Amino acid sequence: MDAQPAPVADSPGRGVRWLKSILKLVVSALLVAGILWKVPVKGALSALSALSVWTVLAIVVLTFLFPVIAALRWKRALGYAGARQAWWPLLVDTLVSCTYNMLLPTQLGGDVVRALRCAKRLPEGHHAWSSMIFERLMGVVALVLLAVPGLLMGPAAVREIGVAVGIIALLSVLLVVFAHTPFRLGARMLVSRAPSIAGAGERIAADLAGPLATTRARVEMMAWSSLYQIVGLGILVVVVWDWGMPSMAWAVLGAIPLALVLTLLPVSIAGIGVRESLFVVLLGRFGMSSDRALSLAVVWLASALLTALAGSALMALESIRPSRALPRAR
Repeated sequence: MDAQPAPVADSPGRGVRWLKSILKLVVSALLVAGILWKVPVKGALSALSALSVWTVLAIVVLTFLFPVIAALRWKRALGYAGARQAWWPLLVDTLVSCTYNMLLPTQLGGDVVRALRCAKRLPEGHHAWSSMIFERLMGVVALVLLAVPGLLMGPAAVREIGVAVGIIALLSVLLVVFAHTPFRLGARMLVSRAPSIAGAGERIAADLAGPLATTRARVEMMAWSSLYQIVGLGILVVVVWDWGMPSMAWAVLGAIPLALVLTLLPVSIAGIGVRESLFVVLLGRFGMSSDRALSLAVVWLASALLTALAGSALMALESIRPSRALPRAR
């Protein structure tokens, strides 16, 4: 009888991934512990408990409007790439990705999941990847540009934030313009070793350098992305208005976009700890107290948890009724 090879070759890579996940979990735990130690948590909880019913209702509505707009934006990006897809399956993909964002060590993992799900329904799966990358990059550009009014209205103490936003804005624009380059280079490197992967990379590059690189596509995606980010930031704006602090709406616009961009860095589990720390530090530069800043971070996390729960419920329905497959592209 032939001996079965032991799966040794994959063990080192799996061990490294586990080590990275453990390190990110430690980082999240340490950052959360630091926040709980330095920030008056009682004051943060009091600020949250004082929110009116109407404000809580507005938070819930805006929370679910967020993925709805994301799905519509993705549908338009797919259309520019040359793929037709119904809106509802894309909304399901988006909500499921929110669930994975709360479970995976990096928030980019949810994007991978939704692209994989969508690709299975398309005749040419690479359109799912190219459109996802395109609208994701345009979303970062829109988010950073939305910070500009808040920075202009903020105090002189936020000039350092303005420099960071400017650098990120420049890098984001370069990523949009040259998004096809890494895929094209990767395709050339893999053409002899993995021709199928190389072909997919070349097709994604062709989308990013072709139909998705037109002025019309970029302008429309910028408009959708700006609306998407405004709705997201609106979740926090309604809170500061409820507190009777309308001037802090500029702080939300000026500080939160930078915090959200930096949260994308894969240094913690789902950005937990990093996000809360950045909220406290950056909003503090605008004059917001640490307990109120932590309250806003908790509201943002609660909003993410709501969409994650909706995504998990949809995943449960899919597992219970697997025969009712999502409609294919049409």
